[in-house]
Amino acid sequence: MGEQKSAGKRASPRLGEVQYRRAIHLLESLWVILRVLCDLSRGPRPDLRSPRKRLWRWLAVSAAGVVAAALAVSAGNLMAERLRLPLALCATLACAQTLPMALSLVRPVAAWWLSLAATIAYAWTGASLAGHNTAGLPWPWTGAALLVHLAVTLINAWQFPLRVAAAQWALSMLTGLALQTWATPPGANHNLQLYGAASVIGLALLTVVRSNVRARRQLRRQESLTALERSRRAVLEERARIARELHDVVAHHMSVVAVRAEAAPYRVADPPQELSECFTEIRENALAALAEMRHLLGTLRSDEQDPDSRYVPQPGLDNFEELLENVRSAGLDIAAEIRGVRRELPKRVELSAFRITQEALSNALRHSPGSQVEVTLTYGRSEIEVHVSNGPPAGPVEPRPGSGHGVLGMRERVSLLGGTFRATHRGDGGYEVTAALPLRSGGSEES
Repeated sequence: MGEQKSAGKRASPRLGEVQYRRAIHLLESLWVILRVLCDLSRGPRPDLRSPRKRLWRWLAVSAAGVVAAALAVSAGNLMAERLRLPLALCATLACAQTLPMALSLVRPVAAWWLSLAATIAYAWTGASLAGHNTAGLPWPWTGAALLVHLAVTLINAWQFPLRVAAAQWALSMLTGLALQTWATPPGANHNLQLYGAASVIGLALLTVVRSNVRARRQLRRQESLTALERSRRAVLEERARIARELHDVVAHHMSVVAVRAEAAPYRVADPPQELSECFTEIRENALAALAEMRHLLGTLRSDEQDPDSRYVPQPGLDNFEELLENVRSAGLDIAAEIRGVRRELPKRVELSAFRITQEALSNALRHSPGSQVEVTLTYGRSEIEVHVSNGPPAGPVEPRPGSGHGVLGMRERVSLLGGTFRATHRGDGGYEVTAALPLRSGGSEES
């Protein structure tokens, strides 16, 4: 017995919590309904950026206006003939009953309130003139007003949550019932039941259509997300494959070059100092290439990268002199000049300027060994210009197969920053590269 009492005590708080949550949910629903019904400025926000959509919008509003005018004429004639009201009052009531047809496409909530107010005004006016011929008079709506109010109710149900549509339907039914009870002229033909049945059927069909549209929209969204995820997975798999190839081929050979360059001086008795320095530079370049290769592999393998590799500093214009000395040691005669006030630039601009200079010097070393090279960095107010020009080679050059991706890569770097790029052959057999990199996004590209 004691266990049952204790169990009941434990269950009662849960029941109270459920009731509390239901009450909160009910209050939230009432708040949403009141907020929608009291906001007369609520309405659809169509996308009218294209001329075609603006045309369709204008045609819809115009067609609704034409229908509203035709219904207003019908309702005005009915009130003038049956109720014998003044012409101005008939026109005012008829317009108030049918104007919501066009207004509902712009301000559906305001259109519904106007239609309900016009219904009340028509009913009270007709009830106060009960002495006239009111037998068979449609009540509490005229035929035109019934069609308009039904259309406005359905348009609101399409625009807003169903609980708001249910509240509007309930208010319409209660208003019609009150007018039918207390403000009905003798012999009037009640059409509240017709409105109730038609609105219920329309709201039911609308609910089914909305559910179908929402399900299709969610399905399309899920399909687009699935396709996006599939494309991302394909990109990651391709990046991982490229990283494996780079590691297995390039990194392996660079490691072999570094090891062989370090061991080469010890294979010769008393090697010349120049030979030892040459092998030392080869080893340092190979190790530097390996370091940058590891950083590149870490970038490609975003899910497998070394946590420390993402913090490896990228080269910038602070390494400009080091780059020039490295290429001079390979046999190029380089004359460098820096114009303007040297200052710190955005990281992406410095990296692109360094890589473009590096690639242009590599091309000069590859295709014009022993040539005279001029490198100029010009710091401007809104851009930095890189100019690399080399003369003809000092001797015959063996053709080397290549893909030509160096110039393409430079052009892509400049294009990403919105700068201008030019790479042309000189008349004396040399080559020159000019790249202007804006310090902010913008600009164009020149071939």
